[in-house]
Amino acid sequence: MIGRLVRHETLSFVRTPMAAVFTVAIPLLMTVIVGAAVGNQVVQPGSGVRVMQFVVPVMAVFGVAQGCFGALAIRLADLRDRGWLKRLRGTPVPASAVLAGLAGASLVIASVTVAVLLAVGVVFYDVQPVWRTLPALLLTLLIGAACFTALGFAVVALVRSAAAVQLLGTGLLLGLAFISDVILVGARLPAWLDAIGWIFPLRHLAHAVRDAMNPFLTGAGLYPDHLAVLLLWGIGGAALAVRRFRWERPAARTRTAGTARERRARSQGRPSPWRLLAAQAGHALVRLRRDLSTAFFTVILPVLLLALISLIFADARVSGVRLPVFMLAAMITYTVGVASYVNIAEATAGDRERGVLKRLAGTPLPRWAYHAGHLTTALLVTLATTAVLALVAVLGYDVRIEPRAVPGILAATALGAACFTVLGAVVVAFASNQQTVNAITLGTFLPLAFVSDVFVVGGELPGALRTVGDVFPLRHVSHAILAVLDPAGRPWPWTDLAMVAAWTLGGLAVLAVVDARRGAGPLRRCRRSSGSRDFRLWRRARRRNELEMQGSDGGRPPWTGPSRSSSSP
Repeated sequence: MIGRLVRHETLSFVRTPMAAVFTVAIPLLMTVIVGAAVGNQVVQPGSGVRVMQFVVPVMAVFGVAQGCFGALAIRLADLRDRGWLKRLRGTPVPASAVLAGLAGASLVIASVTVAVLLAVGVVFYDVQPVWRTLPALLLTLLIGAACFTALGFAVVALVRSAAAVQLLGTGLLLGLAFISDVILVGARLPAWLDAIGWIFPLRHLAHAVRDAMNPFLTGAGLYPDHLAVLLLWGIGGAALAVRRFRWERPAARTRTAGTARERRARSQGRPSPWRLLAAQAGHALVRLRRDLSTAFFTVILPVLLLALISLIFADARVSGVRLPVFMLAAMITYTVGVASYVNIAEATAGDRERGVLKRLAGTPLPRWAYHAGHLTTALLVTLATTAVLALVAVLGYDVRIEPRAVPGILAATALGAACFTVLGAVVVAFASNQQTVNAITLGTFLPLAFVSDVFVVGGELPGALRTVGDVFPLRHVSHAILAVLDPAGRPWPWTDLAMVAAWTLGGLAVLAVVDARRGAGPLRRCRRSSGSRDFRLWRRARRRNELEMQGSDGGRPPWTGPSRSSSSP
């Protein structure tokens, strides 16, 4: 029974592109990009041990933590919110078998992730397996997977909503990866930040696995101190999950709708275009406020990255400027891309899949107001986050922002937001569902952020990766903002802005071609239905209504069909 449940959950994971991208593809892409940035030189002459011998293990640890903690917690909270756990509780399947099936599926996913990363390391990066420490390595990975699985159940037991679980499951894990020698391997952290990293289990698992694959160390590769911390965290998480776990989401407080402002707006007749735009932007802002995970990755994460990386590498210089200046431009670019490309595409695809766009097509709301509301929200969120980033950079890291830089930042931000919004619309026009849209947007944005001077991984990128970054607009937005922020003064970034404008026009041309082939306006597919099957049914119903109208007007009866000589379309 548990085996069948494990198989079912594993198939569900494979059929969810979003989960597969975050759990398997992202650690693999980070391994490739870090390997290209830092190189794979021999550590000690004559030993044959290369740099990636110490990078691949920590990336495998990140995959284990993501599969057993992040993906498991998000999946479990989603099943609880949709009522599936409650229905499974009412079947003859024992509750322990249901939970064991979820835990077993996470263990399978983590094992596959580790196997893929180690295989890539051995084949492409000359990672040397240390056979004498293999039993200790497997035991360490098993204890680490059990620890993070228990913590995943504990998070779901403590947090009520699936959005908050997604925030903790992904955001907390990503934040810990920066201070646990996973993403910034070997970085010199401040004493207080280094102490925080040693409290949590991620650093202990990373050090235990990396040392077990270190060929320069002697012994069996078993480290009781690290394993003891993992066991303590696992036992604590399991005890908390047993005590607080619920099979259904607690009831949320409801608010009565219909305020005086809404009644007054309904009584004033048809609103003006500005009121329509303001209402749609306000609605999109409310959705962003209620989606904690999206708000974290859009607003909070860039501020944390700016503060953390600038604190760790305070004296470094990148692209001829101090690192805080570079990080300010990079995080503004990151916010533009996430708010305009990832978030808008996800929201539009979700509305299309739930039938919201189809229902809106039957209302007096113009199509432009819906899309303009999302773009306005992205601009407002970007400007607010930019103000916070600038405040942190000025007060915390002595960054000077000249008044002449403000128009350049606004121009690059507005043009970048328009460009990424159009590109997101292109993705929505070709993708079939929201899961695919999320996988495409995140699967393209995150790798490009590493090769487009947004995420700094250290070292000089190879020529091929730099060429890839030069082709796409993300690097050009970052360079345009950096050019106006440079205190030494740089020429106005006409070339970068022209490249971003070219991508915008190219995306509009693609949308125009797609619309012309479909015989509709922009994104009419989104307006009419949530899929091609619904559109065919709608067309047949319209044809049937036309035939009935012909019959009622004195023509042929509707049940006999149109005559051969009929000239109606």
